Amino acid sequence: MEYCKKWVDMSPDDRGYRKACIAALAEATGLSPRTIGNWGSNFEKRPNYAAHILRMADMLNQIKKIVLPPDFPQQ
Repeated sequence: MEYCKKWVDMSPDDRGYRKACIAALAEATGLSPRTIGNWGSNFEKRPNYAAHILRMADMLNQIKKIVLPPDFPQQ
């Protein structure tokens, strides 16, 4: 949930937040959205390795935010 709060540009109260969060987690981890959806309502059943991947993805996102110009292509 920490990754979603930081990198999903929606409020947790907004409709579609969970779907957007699952999409962000899938993109960061390389896992399927279906797999991530099976981690529970607050992703509490996620495997430990996923937390490590998300920490690395968070660090990379922070670096991109600081280093890359705002008009840099995202893909």
